[in-house]
Amino acid sequence: MNAPTAHVPAPVLEWRDGMPVSAAFDDVYFSRAGGVAETEHVFLRGNGLPERWQDRAAFTIGEMGFGTGLNFLVALKQFRATASAGAVLHYVAIEKFPLPPDALRAALAAQPGLEQEAAELIAAYPLRLPGVHRITLDGVRLTLCFGDVAALLPDIRTPIDAWFLDGFSPARNPEMWAETLWAELARLSAPEATLATFTAAGQVRRGLQAAGFVIEKQPGFGHKRDMLVGRYTATDQALPSRLTRAATAIVIGAGIAGATVARALAERGYAVMVLERGVVAGGASGNAAGVLFPQLTKRWNTSSAWYFTAYGYALRQLRRWQAEGLRFELATTGMLRLPRHADEDAQLRALHETHGFDPAIVHWLDRDDARAQAGVALPTGAAFFPEGSWVNPSQLCASLLAHPKITLREHASVTKFARTGQQWGVTLADGEVIPADLCCIAAAGESAQWLANEGITLGAVGGQVSVFAAGNAASSLRSIVCHRGYVIPTAQGLLVGATYHRDDMLAVTPARHDENREALLAILPQWHTGDAIAGRSSIRATTPDRLPYIGALAHGLYVTTGHGSRGLLSAPLAAEIIASDLTGETPPVTQALLKAVHPLRFRKG
Repeated sequence: MNAPTAHVPAPVLEWRDGMPVSAAFDDVYFSRAGGVAETEHVFLRGNGLPERWQDRAAFTIGEMGFGTGLNFLVALKQFRATASAGAVLHYVAIEKFPLPPDALRAALAAQPGLEQEAAELIAAYPLRLPGVHRITLDGVRLTLCFGDVAALLPDIRTPIDAWFLDGFSPARNPEMWAETLWAELARLSAPEATLATFTAAGQVRRGLQAAGFVIEKQPGFGHKRDMLVGRYTATDQALPSRLTRAATAIVIGAGIAGATVARALAERGYAVMVLERGVVAGGASGNAAGVLFPQLTKRWNTSSAWYFTAYGYALRQLRRWQAEGLRFELATTGMLRLPRHADEDAQLRALHETHGFDPAIVHWLDRDDARAQAGVALPTGAAFFPEGSWVNPSQLCASLLAHPKITLREHASVTKFARTGQQWGVTLADGEVIPADLCCIAAAGESAQWLANEGITLGAVGGQVSVFAAGNAASSLRSIVCHRGYVIPTAQGLLVGATYHRDDMLAVTPARHDENREALLAILPQWHTGDAIAGRSSIRATTPDRLPYIGALAHGLYVTTGHGSRGLLSAPLAAEIIASDLTGETPPVTQALLKAVHPLRFRKG
């Protein structure tokens, strides 16, 4: 059995008269008679849309075969034009052979009237990584899954109101139209769910009928004589639907974990109160800059899958938040990861062969190319992350919390919380009790006192960063460079870090400045002179397996903590996981990754 990798196969395309054709399946992505018109005829009118989503607060479409994204874009445009104010379209799609962004752009250029929507999709298109990817656009939450239908359909948890069955024809793509598909469609279908498909193949009709759909033929589009539409008639719907639920929430902690989860809940209509014992981003989230890149491992495993998925999601969220007007420093300078020894040099050079990474995510640069990217002399080549970024975490936290449905209370120390009936009561140091429908613990190391009651242990490790004057450098650094530590070029100076220490963890000491300086000179020998001009120490909350604790501890009690030194990377995805669970949305990660970060994963029995 082959070892798992990050490889996502791209389709082999042929372009005929400017139209993309799958060479593997010898089939078109959309009709030459008009792609938009075909989508409107087959999938919208075949499902009774847009009429069925009017006056609905939320509506969910499931698509088998995302292709060029044309069906999604047509549905999105119609939804924005016809749905009720404030309504949300949930769109879940699975694609085994996703188009690269350039091919997507070329294919959609031939579809008039969708320029704005196509540009939004391409700007937010996920990195080519296997698994589940959440994309948030105005009025829609797109859950785009890269991989096999059979493997990914069981991970979907949202009841589907309308199905777009748009894989290549059954005769040419039998793997997608396998017998296991019908039962999964039935499991996921909401009461009175509908479906539409361009195919009228007998095996499809019989499979859907056996699963509980009433099927009928209708006139097809263009040269297609017939198509199938259907309605789910079974009444034993097992999946709960909570998409319109909104309530009150308390979030304990105003660092990056608390700020992101508060924002995710507020965007779904929750009235959120954030309680912070100090000030916003007063802990590890208060550094002047934080680097955003995933760690490279020897092989593709659960940890690497988690952090690379989180990396892609964080990049999309940061771009979205800036586009929406949130104000915080963000620089995508790229990140160079230098090898620390000969074995790691060989490992980094072989990343594509061993992990199957898309070069747009990470690839090896020889020394001369790495030097050109960094703008300074480097001792070796490096693995290069083109989208490696740094962000100002304290500014980000403050901007995320500036939302009309979020109330922030600083210097509000929580002493206990308890469930009474259907609500949680959070008690402050002065005796005030604040009720809420749910509570989320996002207080980094402070979370330990409450998690201990659940048998969950959090570790703690200190980290000191140092700032060095950029003027003392021999030349300007253009990219983030990482070795044993990292150096980030910011407008305020060179941020270097970070130490790992367990004694006197909040103290800023000269010895730790020296440690950071040694790490800097190991990356860039003789490049910088002078001592640190500033520094800061904070405490990271850690877990035994270096994966965070994310999810429900009890009914209405959630946690996002233990992010260690990677909070900027994983906290946004953690927030989306919690918000999705509360509202009944399909999780933004696979079930395997959900289990890997569940807060009770170490519990026996």
